[in-house]
Amino acid sequence: MAAFPTTPGAEAVRAKGWFGAHKWLVLRRLSQFGILALFLTGPLFGLWIVKGNLASSLTLAVRPLTVPFVRLLQLGARHCPDRVAVTGAFFVLVLYLVVGGRANCSWVCPVNIVTDAADWLGHRLRIKWGFHVACNAR
Repeated sequence: MAAFPTTPGAEAVRAKGWFGAHKWLVLRRLSQFGILALFLTGPLFGLWIVKGNLASSLTLAVRPLTVPFVRLLQLGARHCPDRVAVTGAFFVLVLYLVVGGRANCSWVCPVNIVTDAADWLGHRLRIKWGFHVACNAR
């Protein structure tokens, strides 16, 4: 029986090389940083490609993009969204149906960058993760 590799993905790195084993991660990070750069060009350089935030934005002052779940939350709070917001939510919903519902989580949302950076920093600083509660604690 073979021993487990010392790090996750070590066997894939040996078989495919570093980029071959990490190509999808690299492409996702490029996508996430690229989308963040689109949002930052307005405030930094005065070129408003995307105006708004990741929940609801206006792209090139023409195309509204709105996360459908945000609109559902607004409806739950008895707030009537305007027509532009409904149009943006419909467009993103169709995009989710075509590409896949979790594409936003993996290719757009910057939370992955933050959590992976925290994990890397924790390993680098040798911080022990986890919390153990004794069985007899109440």
